[in-house]
Amino acid sequence: MDVENSASGPTPEKLTPEKPTPEKLVASAPSSSKLLRTVTPEIQKTLNSISRRSNSYVETKYKCTITSDRLGQLRKIMETATRDHKVFSIKGGWAVIRRELLKRNWLEKIEATVKHKYSSMDDVTSNLPAKQDWESPQSYVEKCEKTVVSRMLQNYDVDLYWSMRKEPSDMQHRTNSFKLINRFSRSLFASKEGLALLLQQSYWYIEPGVANINYPRVYVLGFPDHYNLFVDDFRMTACMGLMKWFVERYETGDKHDIQCPEGKVPYTALLFAIDRCNEYVSGQKHLDIDKEFTQIWDHEWEQFLSNYRIILHENGLFLDFAESMTTVYTNVKSALKEIQRFWPQYEIDGMKNIWILKPGNKCRGRGIQLVNDIAEVDKVIGLKMKYVVQKYIERPLTIHKTKFDIRQWFMVTCVQPLTIWMYRDSYLRFSSQLFTLNNYHESLHLTNYSIQCKYTNVEQRDKALPEDNMWDCHTFKAYLKQIGCMEKWSDVIFPGMQQSIVCAMLASQDTMDRRPNTFEIYGADFMLAEDFKPWLIEINCSPDLSYSTSVTSRMCPQCMEDIIKVVVDRRRDPNADTGLFEMVYKQIFPRTPPYLGMNLSVRGRRLFRNRARVKTEKEKADKQKTLIRLRKQDFIKSEFLRDSEITRILPKITSPDNYKGPVIADFIEDLHNNVNGDKDSGVDFIPALKVETVKKKYEAKSERVAKSCSGEGRPKTNDFSHCSVNRKRSVKENIRKSSRCSSETRNHLGLYQELHLKNKIASDNWETQTASILRGTNILNRDANTAIDVNKNIFQSRSLNAFDLNNILRNLQK
Repeated sequence: MDVENSASGPTPEKLTPEKPTPEKLVASAPSSSKLLRTVTPEIQKTLNSISRRSNSYVETKYKCTITSDRLGQLRKIMETATRDHKVFSIKGGWAVIRRELLKRNWLEKIEATVKHKYSSMDDVTSNLPAKQDWESPQSYVEKCEKTVVSRMLQNYDVDLYWSMRKEPSDMQHRTNSFKLINRFSRSLFASKEGLALLLQQSYWYIEPGVANINYPRVYVLGFPDHYNLFVDDFRMTACMGLMKWFVERYETGDKHDIQCPEGKVPYTALLFAIDRCNEYVSGQKHLDIDKEFTQIWDHEWEQFLSNYRIILHENGLFLDFAESMTTVYTNVKSALKEIQRFWPQYEIDGMKNIWILKPGNKCRGRGIQLVNDIAEVDKVIGLKMKYVVQKYIERPLTIHKTKFDIRQWFMVTCVQPLTIWMYRDSYLRFSSQLFTLNNYHESLHLTNYSIQCKYTNVEQRDKALPEDNMWDCHTFKAYLKQIGCMEKWSDVIFPGMQQSIVCAMLASQDTMDRRPNTFEIYGADFMLAEDFKPWLIEINCSPDLSYSTSVTSRMCPQCMEDIIKVVVDRRRDPNADTGLFEMVYKQIFPRTPPYLGMNLSVRGRRLFRNRARVKTEKEKADKQKTLIRLRKQDFIKSEFLRDSEITRILPKITSPDNYKGPVIADFIEDLHNNVNGDKDSGVDFIPALKVETVKKKYEAKSERVAKSCSGEGRPKTNDFSHCSVNRKRSVKENIRKSSRCSSETRNHLGLYQELHLKNKIASDNWETQTASILRGTNILNRDANTAIDVNKNIFQSRSLNAFDLNNILRNLQK
């Protein structure tokens, strides 16, 4: 096979170097008797093989050249691929991915471990790889051309980078946001620990018909609060397990299957379980707020768990019951029916209280074990690696008494907005042994192919099960049809898996890598309960796509081809075929309004103040209160309360003949202290002035008003005649009102004056006049609280008031 080695000009002469022989190689070595003695048949065989490889390399180096025409064609292909952004690089095998991209005229760039600078075309075409003995001439030509194209592309970045492992060069590829990459930088939900923590908030994303998840409860043992919750859960599950065992034995057996004289467990253990379940139900109903339950100590729980293990795991029995068996059965049945409403995973728990212990960051079933005792869990808490403990599904759906799980592929092509594609085909993985809860060996309970490939199938298995322990979903549908449950796949199983995947991704969206132009394929593992409801077990990144069995040999290549259809073909044509991948969810975000620059404006009409508007009484009162609060030291105007209003506001008091306490001044002072306290409200009670002073004040005012109305001392003019008549009329009315008011308010108390005069007025005369009237009435002792509250309301609603004491006293005498 000839491949030219020159870019232009005539072809050089073909040189055939002299072949070195083993004899010449030995002869050219230094002459030494020791060396000659070391030439053994094994060394001779090695020298012959070296000679053949050297001859092959020399022949191919000088005989294999690339013509200038072919080199020009390769250069044109390279320029077209770079212009259309069709350059890819793949780390590892992935023959199907490479083949599908090459079919679409993509070029592969082989990333060399050591970079070389090629300054001319002679450097590009020199030092081509050697031909191997197992290579055909056509494959060798393709390899050489691929090497030349890769050297041409050394200065061009790739448009698609495929790698299923973390490489040191990943960060360099991720800097270009326009490059397609098949892995997210972080997927916390792909670890058992991360999925357990993220799904704690899954209830926020539940949407009927779109997102819902069934996930066995799990606890991360690296957190103290999780461990405490696990202990509480373990104890409650043990209580329900013992009650379920009693109900099952009572309904299916006789009395001797529950109790016997040789029994080791007392009847009080069952009563203990009933009480704990009733307390749990009361707590869920919030009945424990006003009711205190008896505290259960750790040694009591240990005693109960010891009795539980004797019954469930050692086939022990109860002693004779103190009550009727029917009464006990009724109480147990009622308690289980009640707790079932508040225990969502009641159906999968079973009776043996088995939990599965998993390393937080391992895969392929490594380090997984089944436990039924808290002491076994305590052993791994002090280890450096974090473990998760998850409730084992004790009542799974089995096929011919064999356990299985379902591997479902799905792909995330965008995180913001979240876009999920689900593969319509899936496959089942069977165990090689018959299912039982009496044996905790991994071959019975772990259905991973990496685990089951180490064991041979047991002879007691049904012959309908496959030898390679795998079914595709179509075979499983045929089995469902055979048992009369064909609709379960389309109505329960596949929609349940779809909603679980959507809910898990929504709960993990905030922690995912939001780099654009990134996609990744995942593998979700599901278990089916006896009611065909799927339960999510875990999610794996980089799922196994090898041809391990006849089922995966057919499904895995088809899946990889469909991946290219989604991420490459549909990227260029939205209507392109996507194979068996189906978009099951795409997050809807409101469209962001376009930014048009700084173009701020205010739209509307100007509001004008209506100065002629009349204020309401409420507005006036509010304004008055505001002024009083802000201007405490200003001059305070006085207002009067009517007698009828005072009578209505103040409480009724007993006859004054019974008063033997302090005088009214002490009463007013006490009211003032109770209402205001230590705070200064700006209002104080001022003792009333003498009667003569009040009388003279009003008489003087009346005389001035009468004199002004008569017009003495003022010239009369015609211009103001009409105004003076009206003024006289108003003055007369004021005189009548003032005289009537002076007669009614002669002995009023609480007249407000300026604050600076409050300490200068004496109250001795007023105290002497009022003491004899109120003597004998115990005002402060009777209805004191009522009086204080009423006066407090008065001072809060009317901060500027004066009270008519005479009317108050008359009401007291009545």
